[in-house]
Amino acid sequence: MANKVMTMKEAIKKLVNDDELVFFGGFGNGMTFSAAHEIIRQNKRNLKVTKCGGGIMFDQLIGAGVTNHIITSHCWNGTGPQPAYNLRRAMEEGIPQKIIYNEQSLFMINMSFFAGYMGIPFAPIRSIIGTDIYDHPKEVGLKAATVKCPFTGEEICVVPAISPDVGVIQVQRADSEGNAQLWGLIGDTKYGINACKRIIVATEEIVDKKVIMESPERTIIGAHKVDAVVQEPWGAHPSSLQGYYYTDLEYRFNYAKETKTIEDWETWLEKWVTGVDNRQEYLKVLGEDKIKFLKAKSLIQGAVDYGF
Repeated sequence: MANKVMTMKEAIKKLVNDDELVFFGGFGNGMTFSAAHEIIRQNKRNLKVTKCGGGIMFDQLIGAGVTNHIITSHCWNGTGPQPAYNLRRAMEEGIPQKIIYNEQSLFMINMSFFAGYMGIPFAPIRSIIGTDIYDHPKEVGLKAATVKCPFTGEEICVVPAISPDVGVIQVQRADSEGNAQLWGLIGDTKYGINACKRIIVATEEIVDKKVIMESPERTIIGAHKVDAVVQEPWGAHPSSLQGYYYTDLEYRFNYAKETKTIEDWETWLEKWVTGVDNRQEYLKVLGEDKIKFLKAKSLIQGAVDYGF
């Protein structure tokens, strides 16, 4: 199988187009900030974006004018917690543009990704019946229906499949062909990325295929589905990546006050995104002291016997 290694700049230019639905992997662990920042630098427009928890990543995409439609359970700063001010400006004032916000529960979105992953049109879900999300569908842009179970006759809620045009994940390691391994908190990443039509894998390390084969249970997606492999150390910062670095709580906490006004936001964007050319320059702004502070302590776990 072909070597698919390229830079993040090349991958985003080749695989992410205006007006498409984009999935961003990671839930607390392994969030794909490096890819989001490159999308901003390339001035992509009219993207629909989705993930279970949009957080400050989606706030940045909104503020930069990249997206006009988000499908997520929340878009806020969980460190504090504090508001996501770009989201508020877009929803309340139309700055930089009005956006559509399809608010769904974490489990709903994950089940929609599961349906996309399985290639089926919908997936059943019990948990939203009787909730405000279910009772007020217009307010949250809910797409759901009830069907009768063919086995019991019970009425059950179903949600439609989400099959993004393109998706990107950040993993600990991958080989040059795209076999990618992720461990720690996975969240919606497995179902979400496997539901995508085109796939970018960003990885801390590129390893030999032999390393992947030694622990196949950690493989979250196979090379046959992957279009690009990007070696991007610290690509998930300010989120954590299990075994590599911790969440940068100071950075996340300061984000709210540093983006509270339009002027604050523009200054922040220039410093961390548009004023740097790539992730390597971003890390220079972050600084060696912070990188050393955030680096995870090693905790190697035992191997397993695959003999038969």
